[in-house]
Amino acid sequence: MTAIERLRAVLSAPVDPAGFLVFRVGFGLICAFAAARFVARGWVEQLLLMPEHHFFWLPGMEMPPEWAVYALFAVQFVAGVGVAFGVRGRLCLIAWLLSFGFVELLDKTLYLNHYVLMTMLGVTLLFAPPRLRLADSLPAWVFWTLRVQLALVYFWAGVAKLNTDWLLHGEPLTTWLEARADLPLVGSVLAIDEIALAMSWAGAAYDLTIPALLLWPRTRPVAFLLVLGFHVSVGVLFPIGIFPVVMILGSTLFFPPSWPRRWMPMAWERRALRPLSAAKVTLWAIAIGVIAVFPGRSMLVPGHVGWHERGHRFAWRVMLIEKTGMVDFTVIEPETGRRWRVMPADELTPLQHKQMRTQPDMIRDYALHLKRRHAQAGRDVEVYADAWASLNGRPAQRLLRDDLDLTLPMQTLNQSGWIVPLNPPSVGAPDRQNLIKEQPERR
Repeated sequence: MTAIERLRAVLSAPVDPAGFLVFRVGFGLICAFAAARFVARGWVEQLLLMPEHHFFWLPGMEMPPEWAVYALFAVQFVAGVGVAFGVRGRLCLIAWLLSFGFVELLDKTLYLNHYVLMTMLGVTLLFAPPRLRLADSLPAWVFWTLRVQLALVYFWAGVAKLNTDWLLHGEPLTTWLEARADLPLVGSVLAIDEIALAMSWAGAAYDLTIPALLLWPRTRPVAFLLVLGFHVSVGVLFPIGIFPVVMILGSTLFFPPSWPRRWMPMAWERRALRPLSAAKVTLWAIAIGVIAVFPGRSMLVPGHVGWHERGHRFAWRVMLIEKTGMVDFTVIEPETGRRWRVMPADELTPLQHKQMRTQPDMIRDYALHLKRRHAQAGRDVEVYADAWASLNGRPAQRLLRDDLDLTLPMQTLNQSGWIVPLNPPSVGAPDRQNLIKEQPERR
């Protein structure tokens, strides 16, 4: 039997759908809740409608009218409920993926790792059998695809923590926990540097081992308690949205597929399924390979990923950066020699400004925006940035060269070294006195 044939047999094997159905219900409810919360808290107005400028992911995008934006969230809510209750499941998943994905493309400022994860899980559910009942059989490839996706989040998050900031200095966790020193009962303990360092090591160990611990029957009960304790603690200490709930729900996929049967009287009859073709097995293996390898692309990029941020997004680099900065722009009209200073805080929202001033690609995006705005007035201008940043408690340093026109082609900027390399670490722990304490980076 060839490797493809063995993989084909494993992926085509029928499994109990009970655990999958519980996950699908939970996934749909989370989708509906997230959309309702976004509207109820006024974030649609604050983050999407009020800003004068948006950092669109795709060129040529425009902000839809107010009614259309609210309609997108209404679609997400209704679609999430439909997924949860199995009503037109595939149609609801398509509607949710399109509306959710479109909203996320409206502004880079809104990027969160768990939005990417939710999208990937939604795509997997889309290709699963749409009309699945408790008495049916589920092909094993669905379970294994979901498990791999969740395990990779932990794996790459753990690998990314194997760095000196995290393991030797306990950063950025030390900075964040010191900002929580006012919490009752535990605040004074969290402010101890050694506690933050111990929690950093424990976090790395947790990420690198928890999928295996959940899969092994002997360690599964303890592992699930660790999942609950870890994600509840993180959710209480840091504002990271629905991510803890998603990961707690996802951990149930590592249980035996039949785990909910003790509360479900309906029996499952094992039924043979049509085996996957060799072509589909090959495509599945290629897709899983890409999903597995793509987050590690930053390892091929020289320099500190948290500084230049090449390969930082879509890489499961979770809660690794405490980065603060400042930036303003100088616009020069070569034809007349006129120059003037632009303060982006005058146009951007506080969240947009906070995100933009530490991310090189967003700084360049704003420079291109200034160039387009002046071009509409008939002026050809160059745009320069005076950008400084501090990473994980290091002293502030220049982030970008201030003598390069940021509207030049990206190839030219890269060849010119437009991002200033991070200074070598000084002896001892980072000097956190140089850092403005903010909420943890959720990207």
